[in-house]
Amino acid sequence: MAESWFDALADEAANGVSATAAVGAVLGGAAGAAVAGASVAARMADAAGGGGSWSFDKDEIDAVIKDWKALAEELEEDRQIFSSSQQFFYPPSNDHPSSAFMNSLNDGFLALEQSNKSMRDYVLGFIERLERAKRSIVSSDGDSAGSFGRGASNA
Repeated sequence: MAESWFDALADEAANGVSATAAVGAVLGGAAGAAVAGASVAARMADAAGGGGSWSFDKDEIDAVIKDWKALAEELEEDRQIFSSSQQFFYPPSNDHPSSAFMNSLNDGFLALEQSNKSMRDYVLGFIERLERAKRSIVSSDGDSAGSFGRGASNA
């Protein structure tokens, strides 16, 4: 399993591993297996000359969405901890070293909050794209099922 997103993406750049496989490696578990499995299937189809394709069923994409939503909740909990933690830090004295330390501590918390916000924004955007893809899959499956039903009744 990859140690970080950076390592997974670096592996993608160096070895041609798909982004989906990289995400699957980082996520691990059932959702990671579902994502990685879809990636392997697509690469096998491409290697066989089939042009490759993605196939997710509703349960697989629901599992991935559930994991990403859990990550979004964890990031929100972290944000609340960062915000409330800053209220409890006071300089031990009014001298310059203490003030400088508090300024650097506050700068660190601000950077942490900005990083957290950036991650939350990314995760929420990704969830939105996954849900849009799920709606597209459900709609496409429904259209295909309807076409087969009409074809059978016309025969």
